[in-house]
Amino acid sequence: MKKIFILFFLANFLSAGDFERLMINEKIVSGKDIKKSPALAFTMSLILPGTGQIYVDRFDVGRYFIASEISLWLVYFGLNEYGRWLNDDAINFAILNAGIDPVNKNDDFFSDIENYRSVFDFNQRKGRDRSYDKIYDPEKFFWWWNSDESRQKYKDIRIKSRAMKYYAKFALVFVIVNHFTSAIDAFILAKRFNLKPELNFKPHQGLEFSLKLNF
Repeated sequence: MKKIFILFFLANFLSAGDFERLMINEKIVSGKDIKKSPALAFTMSLILPGTGQIYVDRFDVGRYFIASEISLWLVYFGLNEYGRWLNDDAINFAILNAGIDPVNKNDDFFSDIENYRSVFDFNQRKGRDRSYDKIYDPEKFFWWWNSDESRQKYKDIRIKSRAMKYYAKFALVFVIVNHFTSAIDAFILAKRFNLKPELNFKPHQGLEFSLKLNF
């Protein structure tokens, strides 16, 4: 009766065309069991999402983590590049409309020209605040906006540039989340892999099949 049940079980797989998949995914070996290391699966996916799933023969799951990883890095680099492009555009706009020389200027300078019509307005304000160390040399750090509208447009472009770089940091957070999520998922899949029904076959005066359950 037991042999009939086993033959019926195998016939169902063969008739469904699943025997080849079973040969790959259900740990068929000759005389010994194949086990997957949950710790190794966890580590692999922690380093590169999706690889732990591939290790336990679950590419159908791992491909989504791989696709997420690629997409998130594209978003990160894309947002950073767009933010850099906007910042360059703002500087070029200031050259044309405020007469600045961008050479050897730090980010503080580009921030200061957002809020003051000219270097003289800026120096006057810092003099009133007794912040003499922040006063600019007008010859080296000159700017004079041709209109408040131009200054505001420059400021808006800079704000948008900073926003893109800020959003890029969020993409990095999701990259980290993807790594840990993939690692935990790979660990669980490896555990399940080791508990799956195992089919062993040995050539012995013909073909002998046996069904074995691991608990």
